[in-house]
Amino acid sequence: MSENRLSWAPSISKKKVITCFIASGWIFIALIAATAMRIVNYHEVKYLFWGISISFPVWIFFIANPNARNLSDVDEKKLIIAMIVTFAVFVIVALAAVLNGNI
Repeated sequence: MSENRLSWAPSISKKKVITCFIASGWIFIALIAATAMRIVNYHEVKYLFWGISISFPVWIFFIANPNARNLSDVDEKKLIIAMIVTFAVFVIVALAAVLNGNI
């Protein structure tokens, strides 16, 4: 069987891609928290919300790219823990904002 190669997709280090994915997640969390606390209005930052929401599938595409260089086991475990923590904080902030009624 032949492998599906994405020759047009750049080969980027998975560590850099996952780091950008996590950074985007924390920016998204900060935007939700700032909107929930009424520091900023949604209409002032809606393009950031849209841009980050569109960037997540792109980051996932680059993470799943078979041409990317793999990580060591230690780095992989650290990045998985960072992604889990980011997701957990995202869920907590989103639920707090919804329950607070500000979003």
